[in-house]
Amino acid sequence: MSYKLEFEEISINAPDNRTISAWWIPNQSNKTLLVLHGLRSQKSDEQTLEYIRAFHELGYSIAAIDFRNHGKSGSGDFTFGIDEINDVYVTLDYLYEFKNVTKVGIWGFSYGATTAVFSGTSNNSNPTTAVEIVGIFSDTPYYSLLDMLTTQVARRTPLTLFMADLLKPGILLMTQLLYGFDFNAVEQQYLSGKAIDIPTVVVGCTNDATVPLAQTISVHRILGDKAKFLEFENCNAHGDAYESDPVRYKTELNNHFDQLFAH
Repeated sequence: MSYKLEFEEISINAPDNRTISAWWIPNQSNKTLLVLHGLRSQKSDEQTLEYIRAFHELGYSIAAIDFRNHGKSGSGDFTFGIDEINDVYVTLDYLYEFKNVTKVGIWGFSYGATTAVFSGTSNNSNPTTAVEIVGIFSDTPYYSLLDMLTTQVARRTPLTLFMADLLKPGILLMTQLLYGFDFNAVEQQYLSGKAIDIPTVVVGCTNDATVPLAQTISVHRILGDKAKFLEFENCNAHGDAYESDPVRYKTELNNHFDQLFAH
């Protein structure tokens, strides 16, 4: 498919001497969406390009980035969305300084969806950027990496979920030794934060085997009253919420952000 998108390619210097690769795709409005891709993806992947095209056709200016360790961006600590919020903030600072962007909505998928939520909760009472985050549209964020992993073990091996859960202490030890990352850290990040102050839509996919619906429901519940939950019942695989009902998806996204940018 040809997307025929004209974009400005940008290299943003992060404070820790990394670079964040970004695209800027302007539009005839003051509404800007920051697009955050999923794990092992990048802004130029076909699925991400389809989102970018669809959102641009709705009238939004688009800023899309490659996270650290992805695409054309530099390397950095990989923390499943915890430290990656700094990739978001440095991008917002750039947009404020060079593109005169003062308000932005954030859309993210999976890894990007979780990062979007953490960008919002971390920005609650102590904004780290001059750009106002008016709203978030979080498509299938995850809540517990450990529960996701043991669920996959139970799906792919003869072990029951109860037996897979017994492996959790060993999994935590091995991931800490091999990767230097605590697989409980994402859940702890949710638990240590307050309810989100930014209007947020959390999207769940009914038959998602990668990020099960229970994960997205947990994210929605912990975010509090400013969060709305949308379930796409005909979604049968991770990343298929949009494809399962693109009209509803775009309508919900547009309704969410339209009123927020109007204020």
